[in-house]
Amino acid sequence: MFLIIINNLIFKNNNNNNYNNILKYNRNIELYSIQSPYIKNINVIKRGYHTSLNNNLIIVQKNNNEDNLKLNNLEINNFHKWLVGFTDGDGSFYIKGLENNFKFFYGFHLHKDDISCLEHIKNNLKIPSNINIRELSVQLLVTKKQWISDNLLPIFDKYPCITIKYYSYIKWKEALIKSLNKVSSNKELLNYKLLINNYEVIDNIKIPYNHINDHWILGFIEAEGSLLIESKRNSCKLFISQHEKSKKTLEAIKDYILNNWKPIDNTPIFIKNYLLNNWNNIIYLSKLNKCNVINLTLANIDFLYYVIIPKFNNISWYSIKYNSFINWQSIINIYIKGLHKVNNKDIINYIEYIKKKNLNKKGINKINYNIELY
Repeated sequence: MFLIIINNLIFKNNNNNNYNNILKYNRNIELYSIQSPYIKNINVIKRGYHTSLNNNLIIVQKNNNEDNLKLNNLEINNFHKWLVGFTDGDGSFYIKGLENNFKFFYGFHLHKDDISCLEHIKNNLKIPSNINIRELSVQLLVTKKQWISDNLLPIFDKYPCITIKYYSYIKWKEALIKSLNKVSSNKELLNYKLLINNYEVIDNIKIPYNHINDHWILGFIEAEGSLLIESKRNSCKLFISQHEKSKKTLEAIKDYILNNWKPIDNTPIFIKNYLLNNWNNIIYLSKLNKCNVINLTLANIDFLYYVIIPKFNNISWYSIKYNSFINWQSIINIYIKGLHKVNNKDIINYIEYIKKKNLNKKGINKINYNIELY
């Protein structure tokens, strides 16, 4: 038996004076505070929680709803945007073979837990290839050049990659078109093969950062993002790690979110003011580490609760990371409402269980329950 808390009820209360829609302020409240350990010199917001809640919470078991992952035909363009973001993180463009037997490849090699993600990609694109199932991984590749030209190139031309992989796609596409038109020599194709994924820029061609969008960001996060619950602090964060070559991509994500995403309408006015007054410092880039990696980090719990979670709950997810997201947002739900301060064994056990899990490690993402708040 497992504790269930309904996340989709979090934002239905329009009363800006009461951001905790299941707990009403009365005599039986205490104050506690949450402050991100990553952002200093910001005023602490005091929050109320009930000391009267008992252990009589509804307990049921919940399975992920597969219907959430099914594509609506009206959202095909949004799926394509998501696909490009996911490809920017986990997809590949490459050529294999020698002399007269060059083959062009596009596809994914993922952990076996993500077979449903590949099934969605295969079915939604109608890819004429089977998923290769291995002991620990699954692979989906398409090699039919004419199919790629007719079905794949229009997607990536309309919604371009926004990482250094953009240059890989440009080179791969040029080689594919020349091969289809039979205007390339084996030597030229071999040269393309060696240069496609060398991470070198192409002169006079710039990555189109202005094409970034909500669905691309989610696709990229599903591939490259990490959801973290601090084991020793009551805090959570979302971060994306990239090599310094993709620093501009992280900057573009940061600028897009800050310029286009806002707190939901029923955010309590004092919290909204607090967020907007500190808006430019809410998301930050780390310094380059010894492995030449940079992190884009979102750690403010109010920003996560009133901006990030509502946004991502309104976009379709397709990978196993959706399971991690549900549990991650449930922990944030508990912290923001002060339920971690309530003497409830089910909540305490749930928090401890999730803290012991690495939500981003492949092979254990199938956490078999999550919480929802009635």
